[in-house]
Amino acid sequence: MKNIRSIIWSMVAVLLIWTGSVQSAQVLTVPTADLAGPGTLELDYLYHRGLHTVRLELGLHPNFSAGVKQEVGGRLYATVKALLAEETAEWPGLALGGEFSSGRQDLYAVLSKQLGAPHVRGHLTWGLGRYARGMAGVTVMLNPVKVNANVPTTSLFVAYDGQGLAGGLQAQFSPELQATVGLDLSGGLSAGMRYKLAF
Repeated sequence: MKNIRSIIWSMVAVLLIWTGSVQSAQVLTVPTADLAGPGTLELDYLYHRGLHTVRLELGLHPNFSAGVKQEVGGRLYATVKALLAEETAEWPGLALGGEFSSGRQDLYAVLSKQLGAPHVRGHLTWGLGRYARGMAGVTVMLNPVKVNANVPTTSLFVAYDGQGLAGGLQAQFSPELQATVGLDLSGGLSAGMRYKLAF
């Protein structure tokens, strides 16, 4: 346990040394109403609860993205997400999505909304398959105004993914690169990276 704490604090220190604006297509494993922008390709890696997952998402239209997701040693999924309503000052953003593999379909609707304070954002997800228990996530931007170009834009997150509660940090190193480090209540370490490429 002492080694895990040392690793976590080391990763947090590394994250706080870099640069970037955090907008994420998910809060750890909880989807948001955000999509990969048109003409962009996002490549994600996530380690969470002992499972390695790689995801590729292609922004095909301002309101539609599609991709593939591979659980290492497990299922391969085709993924889609459609934005039905953009987030406004009064109303949350609404998106519908799905993950499809042979013998399994996970469908969801997600609402994302800024919650009063300028840098607090919430997400609620409900659906079928792995989304049937509901999911929720909140992000709080810790340093919305960059004073030093060498310090990343960093957000604190708390997420419930239908199985348990997790929390941690998301940091944007650059417009292309984001990293996540977290811990769930069962004591498991989560870590992830996202790389975005425009074409």
